[in-house]
Amino acid sequence: MGAIWSLLGYPDTGRTDDPDPVTELTSRDRYLIKSSYQAVRKTPTDSGVALLNLYFKNHPEAKQLFPFKDVPDSELSQNKRYQAHCNSVIYGFSAVVDAIDDPDILVPILAKLGETHVPRKVTKELFMQLRDTIIELFSSFMKPEEMDAWKKTLKVAFDVITGAMK
Repeated sequence: MGAIWSLLGYPDTGRTDDPDPVTELTSRDRYLIKSSYQAVRKTPTDSGVALLNLYFKNHPEAKQLFPFKDVPDSELSQNKRYQAHCNSVIYGFSAVVDAIDDPDILVPILAKLGETHVPRKVTKELFMQLRDTIIELFSSFMKPEEMDAWKKTLKVAFDVITGAMK
């Protein structure tokens, strides 16, 4: 039946009874992640600035770990180094979203993210605070069903990220 709907131009929105054995995300969860992420992907710099601005507002101590720590908050959004970092954060998320259907690619991407942040003194607690900030930001423009999928996805992602931090 799904093939018929696809031929008629209706997207396959996924099933809820087919959890992936590694991530436990259903095809419906993965569909919701990919479709809801399009708004973020469309403007990566602005999306990243919104995320990190909220993160630093909620957790100002985290800003001290970044190379733009001495830039006043009022100037941060216009700072090109900050914008570049914000853009790269969203590109990192894009890599995760793009690999969401293939755990053999997804898990190493997430593990590497955790490993590469250890030398920068990023703690598991700071990553969990970032997860909570993502949920707060995304909740401001995503539907409840999309947020349920994001919460599941972020739990899996941040468990892998923090598990790789040695």
